[in-house]
Amino acid sequence: MAEEKTGMLSRLMEIPKDMVLNLPRVSLFGNLQCCVENHQGILQYTPEQIGLQTGKYRIYIDGQELVITSLSAETIYIEGKIGQVRYEI
Repeated sequence: MAEEKTGMLSRLMEIPKDMVLNLPRVSLFGNLQCCVENHQGILQYTPEQIGLQTGKYRIYIDGQELVITSLSAETIYIEGKIGQVRYEI
């Protein structure tokens, strides 16, 4: 029911659903760069894995030679050889 109301609100106000629900938005540029919007902090940072908190989800980017190239309050860019992106609840 709450999701229904949120969807209706999103359509009425023409606001993207991910913003209304505070969901993460993950964009991959091949396997070389990953952008995560609406993150809430870094949980883990190694060259093989970067973990992010995103509200009720945790996102893990696995790969090789991973580095954070840009970081702001809500957006993070990660570069390297990305092998996998996983969500955990």
